Amino acid sequence: MMILKRASTATLGLAASLSSLAVESKTVEYTFTLRPRRSSAKDPSLSPDCYLDRLMMLVNDEFPGPTFEADVGDVARVMVINESPTDALALHFHGLHMQGFPYMDGTGTVSQCSVGPGQTQVYEFDVLDAGTHYWHGHVSMERTDGFQGPLIVSNPNNEDEKELEAKYDGEATVFLQDWYHMDGHMRRTGLDTNPFIWIGNAQSFLINGGGIFSPCLGDSTEGLSCASDCSAENYIKTIDVEAGKTYRLRIISGVELIGVSFAIKGHKMTVVEVEGTIVEPYEIESLDIMPAQRYSVLVTADQEPGNYWATTSVRYRSTAPTGYINIKYAETPQANLTLDGGDFPTHPTWNETEPTVELENNLFTKNPSSYDDADVLTADPSTIRRIVAVGTQAKDSETGLLRWAMNNVTMTMSTEPLILSAYEAVRAAGAAAWPDTEIPGTVLVPERPPTPWDYTEPVQDSVGEYNGNRGPSYIPLIAGEVVEVVMQNARALNGVPEMHSWHLHGHPFYVVGFGFGTFDEATDPANYNLKNPVRRDTVALLPLGWTAIRFKADNPGAWPFHCTQPSHAMMGMGFNFITSPEKLETPPAGTRSCLENSLTETGAKGATESSGAGGWVTARLQKASAFSAASTAALVFGALHLLL
Repeated sequence: MMILKRASTATLGLAASLSSLAVESKTVEYTFTLRPRRSSAKDPSLSPDCYLDRLMMLVNDEFPGPTFEADVGDVARVMVINESPTDALALHFHGLHMQGFPYMDGTGTVSQCSVGPGQTQVYEFDVLDAGTHYWHGHVSMERTDGFQGPLIVSNPNNEDEKELEAKYDGEATVFLQDWYHMDGHMRRTGLDTNPFIWIGNAQSFLINGGGIFSPCLGDSTEGLSCASDCSAENYIKTIDVEAGKTYRLRIISGVELIGVSFAIKGHKMTVVEVEGTIVEPYEIESLDIMPAQRYSVLVTADQEPGNYWATTSVRYRSTAPTGYINIKYAETPQANLTLDGGDFPTHPTWNETEPTVELENNLFTKNPSSYDDADVLTADPSTIRRIVAVGTQAKDSETGLLRWAMNNVTMTMSTEPLILSAYEAVRAAGAAAWPDTEIPGTVLVPERPPTPWDYTEPVQDSVGEYNGNRGPSYIPLIAGEVVEVVMQNARALNGVPEMHSWHLHGHPFYVVGFGFGTFDEATDPANYNLKNPVRRDTVALLPLGWTAIRFKADNPGAWPFHCTQPSHAMMGMGFNFITSPEKLETPPAGTRSCLENSLTETGAKGATESSGAGGWVTARLQKASAFSAASTAALVFGALHLLL
């Protein structure tokens, strides 16, 4: 069992962040047991959409997984028990920046070794980031099989949060997910084959774990594995409200591929929170939300009592299934819900960019001066490190695989955590000082595209189908520097411009600018919002567009920056930031070698408990001697999950 212990906050330089905490912290404990489950005709209860015979990876047999709740200042202790006989796992707390806890980010082969079959790991850390977040698996495609759930952190002492809480009477979570009937392993296999097999569209769309596979409602279901009780009433979920009351809906996109528009028939919504940031209220009729993004909206039940459909509609892909949830007023008789002739809300067309642009143009941090990193907005331009990252698709000439690359580098992962490689490299005899340290087996990502071109034009017509390099890729950062990343979108090899949703681990960032076409470094920064831009951790990069983010590199460690759409990430769309590894505490024993510490009795017995402020980890890997050949293969797969 690997136990990740919290460090003393006095050693983390977090006095400013924690100075507002007036209440005594408490310890919140959760046990997440992951096991494979499969719905069947004998037990259709696990099916979320009427379709049977789909392998799922569930935590505590819940779908979505259980809600993790805590307050800022709490100590979280999460035990993860892997009862899968074949799958390795890592647990990422998406939205928690793990300031001062770099080994607890939960990213397989970056911050830790993946947890093998039969193993248990305990994460322990201080909760520092308020907001609407979510937890999910971070090895291969595992989160798309059900390994994810809501993560809600409150800040009872924050004045902006208190003011917001006074405006609503209750709250509910709205968890979104596109649902494929082919499990993640099978879809991943198609991405890693030649000829390439794309994952295609999902078969249904789920809200709070409920949806409808529409063919199961047809007159003939011959040849389909459909539940005998299939109906909208049985499978679509409900949110109960009372007339005249206002509700906070925490909308979380656990979606795999598509962006969606979310709307409620007859009701307007007011955006009040974006990924932990309280924003100036902004009223909308529909919400564009991309994969891994989160919003809080206020909705007042101000219509005649009844049942009102809330639905999703696809954004930035031409087709996808619709998601449904029923908003039911109290005292309303239980309706016989049907999708035939339903009174549904309206949505923008799939390729209409104006609603997203309008939303982005009206997201303003309410009180930017309250954040310790707000000085990045007033930094001297000459001191800002600007990185321009262009994402291109390429056919790898050596492997024959279709890949994504950032500045001509395709991201893969090594067999040991990148954070350990950096830690050891900077301390090796004769090593150059950081950031000039050479990390063996890794690839440096250029800070500009090697061959610039008009990014609205096909890449093969400009620089050719070139994949410059592949490997565990990174850009070195120095603690304290201000970093600006301009992400530039480009067409895929088939000529189609896609939407990508990008997430940065370890840091929040400010979205200071965005636009369409090729970013002009001479003129576009003059139009940045440096007064009150939205502060978040996941941002959309629209088709043929660019987005500029700014953050402070104030968290030593190895932090992935990647597309949140798992299929794109598995194809190499991303890289890592490594910040001042010379400042890292001693790594836990379990990161020394993923295979040694996961598969052998020696590795398990050799794991010892550290002590002192830097002793964050106890690695006691259970059942080490009981691993089968299948389990061994699973650990190897977990360690190599991004070797493309």
